[in-house]
Amino acid sequence: MRSHAGSLTCSRVVLCVVCGLAAPAWSIDSSSSSASRMPPASSSAADRLLDFDLPAQPLAAALGRYGSVTRQSVMFIDALVAGRTSAPVRGRYTPLAALNALLAGTGLVADDVSGHQGAFVLRQAVDGAASASAARAGLDRGYDGLVQARVWEALCADARTAPGRYRSILQVQVTPSGRIHQANLVSSTGDGGRDAAILATLAQLQMDRSPPPGLVQPLTLVVLPHAVLPGPSCRRSVH
Repeated sequence: MRSHAGSLTCSRVVLCVVCGLAAPAWSIDSSSSSASRMPPASSSAADRLLDFDLPAQPLAAALGRYGSVTRQSVMFIDALVAGRTSAPVRGRYTPLAALNALLAGTGLVADDVSGHQGAFVLRQAVDGAASASAARAGLDRGYDGLVQARVWEALCADARTAPGRYRSILQVQVTPSGRIHQANLVSSTGDGGRDAAILATLAQLQMDRSPPPGLVQPLTLVVLPHAVLPGPSCRRSVH
């Protein structure tokens, strides 16, 4: 995956960090809940040509129909798609090509958070000026990986919060001292006790070093279950 400003930095684990996004908060696509429960597509399925007949329509509805056809999940914030209309998509496309065609003219783009396993996050497109500004700011993209690693370790340390069986979207601010501040659970895991445990865990986190100057915050973290994004399990046994 590319790691320049405005793109998604994601390793092959179930936790990804969305960096440099101006969008306020992410939520799981509620318009296609059945699609989100479907098994992930294999790499061959991701390259397979499918038949699409999607007219221009409200974007949220189009994404729901897209999920039904492709059996892939798309995550977005309601405010981000509200009032937007999809482009018509008719013909034979790969799932990714169809999604890109569907988003044409909306000002939104899709980041693959699962390495072709069938899960995407929508975000506002970053224009050339914004990308150049971020590059001039000298953002240390390795810091994204540091936050990801520390959050992963912290969540794995508690059986209640260990990733692998749930999905959620988190946002965190990192203070100049490197401490996590104002952690926010944007999308619930579906378990109030687990939600509280995640927030308590994040509130205690301290990074090894301060964030680089100009780092765009908050950082958004997408936690996906193994059923969507296969990856290594926590070292400790969690039952």
